[in-house]
Amino acid sequence: MTGNVNEDYEKYLEDEKKRQGKWSRLSRQVKPLHLIIFFLLLGFLSYGYNTGKVSKEYIIATIIGFIILIAYMSTRVTEKTLLPEHVIKQIAYDALEKKRRLGIEIPFDWKVRVMLVGESCYEQDLQTKTSGVIKREVGFEISKKSYRKTGVIGIHPYSGAIIGIREEKTGYTGKETKDKQIIPIGVADSFRMPSEHAIG
Repeated sequence: MTGNVNEDYEKYLEDEKKRQGKWSRLSRQVKPLHLIIFFLLLGFLSYGYNTGKVSKEYIIATIIGFIILIAYMSTRVTEKTLLPEHVIKQIAYDALEKKRRLGIEIPFDWKVRVMLVGESCYEQDLQTKTSGVIKREVGFEISKKSYRKTGVIGIHPYSGAIIGIREEKTGYTGKETKDKQIIPIGVADSFRMPSEHAIG
């Protein structure tokens, strides 16, 4: 692998570690405008308290409300960017190697080789009118001497989480990746054949 690929993967690992921290999530959600509004509000409350127009209980309630808002914002999921193909490939390889070393699903004395990264798998929801990439699939091969097996490992396109592994006996060309479509119940029912009770 080239230096750039390794650097990108190291950056992904570092970013993912930072992303898990509460302060990191909070810093991505709190904007400078939020701080300006908070300090203006604090100044207004301080002035109101000093002039006797704002009670101490109101100030405490406002501060508690702000803390609750901050806590809520820190739990919100920020928009992420799609991971590059070479990073997806490295994540897949590391996950498979870990399984091999532990003897989980892959015998420890076999070799692992990651091959083709397939096209993005899309999900289209006809009910909510939304769509997006939900998975990247990576073809791999495990072998021992003359024995060889092929399979596919699914990777979350934003977080890099492992979604699942399946065997592909004929290999993986990328065409095996299928998009997903969620059809509302009413629409799905209209495509069904009428039952015997509905006839006649």
